[in-house]
Amino acid sequence: MHRKCDAASRPATGYCPAPPAGTGAGGNHRSLACSMAIAVGHFHDVEPPDARGRHCRLHSVAQLDSPLLDRDHREHSDASAAAGAGAGHTGLSPRRRSQSSPCFTTVAVAPAGGADHAAPPESSSKMPRVEVVVGRHARGVRELIAEAAAAIASGTRLVPAQGGLGGALLLTGSRAGEHVAVIKPLGDDTAEAAAGYESKAVLREVAAFLLDHGGFASVEPTALIKISRPAAPMTTTVASIQRFVAHEYDAGELGPSRFSVASVHRVGILDVRLLNIDRHAGNILVKNPPPSSSTHRATPIPQQPLDLVPIDHGLCLPEQLDDPYFEWLHWPQSSLPFSDEELAYVASLDPFKDAETLRAELPALEEPAIRILTLCTIFLKRAAAAGLCLADIGDMMTREFTAQEDEGLSTFEALCKDAHDAVHPPTLPCPPPDGDGVGDGTAATNSGGRKHVSFGDLSFAEWEAFLERFEQLLPAALDAKKGAASS
Repeated sequence: MHRKCDAASRPATGYCPAPPAGTGAGGNHRSLACSMAIAVGHFHDVEPPDARGRHCRLHSVAQLDSPLLDRDHREHSDASAAAGAGAGHTGLSPRRRSQSSPCFTTVAVAPAGGADHAAPPESSSKMPRVEVVVGRHARGVRELIAEAAAAIASGTRLVPAQGGLGGALLLTGSRAGEHVAVIKPLGDDTAEAAAGYESKAVLREVAAFLLDHGGFASVEPTALIKISRPAAPMTTTVASIQRFVAHEYDAGELGPSRFSVASVHRVGILDVRLLNIDRHAGNILVKNPPPSSSTHRATPIPQQPLDLVPIDHGLCLPEQLDDPYFEWLHWPQSSLPFSDEELAYVASLDPFKDAETLRAELPALEEPAIRILTLCTIFLKRAAAAGLCLADIGDMMTREFTAQEDEGLSTFEALCKDAHDAVHPPTLPCPPPDGDGVGDGTAATNSGGRKHVSFGDLSFAEWEAFLERFEQLLPAALDAKKGAASS
């Protein structure tokens, strides 16, 4: 993981349904265009736009026969009559892009029951459908889906997001220059991973929103959607939708001096809980300040602190302990004590309830990643209660580099390794036959030769014993950090 990431290098990704099978490059141009039906159910009746296709040359990725949905979700999605479309922000860097010419249209959904209602036109039954799979009832999602459906019904165009490499699609509203959402693509974890947003990353985008209780860290409404084509029922694509954040700058373009202390703390609290390994300045957006009513005053008033909005959470909740990158770590706001409101919020967090939420809502999210959430939330709660500030907490989780650029375990990782070894003593590692560098025991070695502590090898009983041992070791480490910070 690079220690810095400038705004110009931030990736973007895009999605549009693939053309029907068997359509060649020399076929009719209209047949190459693909349409999207936004089924909004009985809550919203959307009139179809003009019948003419709207063509826009955008980047796309191949469709994914998604393994992300468990059987209950698949059965529910097949029987459901409500669906939505939307978008998200950029995430993992694609290495290549594929080309297509999608055009998005909408059709009205006929009310259920009664013979008085005309059957939908045959063409509408062939259009792709978008359904909300996860997050349907979460904060702000219903409003986002309704706005996205209305925008598409009005005939708006999808435009590529600027500043990225992969073609993220901005869904524009009815007003000029207004954006509603961003559509992120999603590739599978094998052949298409280089072409789109990795499937595990899109789950983490949704997880970050589900875990931001009450919008404490200002994560914008996010949901998981499934896109299917009736003409190819076995082919589906999964993506996330996230409300677009109106902004003029990111944190790297302004610097931290104008950021509010509360916003920095709230973003940091979220990053610690999720063990975000990619919180750089480019994925912290600066919200537009409210218009000032003092334009004609003789004496100008001081500039108000600016609030922050975190985006791009595809690299949080790793499946093993890793070196996080916290852009805010050395900002002056991070060294200030938590407020009473922030301490109360941290104290109210229930890591085990959050873990159950992720297991229920995102069953494809691996258990080791959920255990990382539980562990980091416990660490945050104990550290905040002990009086540590955000900078101290982040420093304990971050690895230090020696003069030879050789990194060792962080204080947090060392505690976890000691607790792990106490309940699951490591065995002598044996190089695997495939030579991937991963042996038996606690530490796994990646391609860079660095050690990582993982909890996937622990049984449920061993995991509980590990947490108990970790909490026994933690107070001494927190006291040592407090002593070092005060000296």
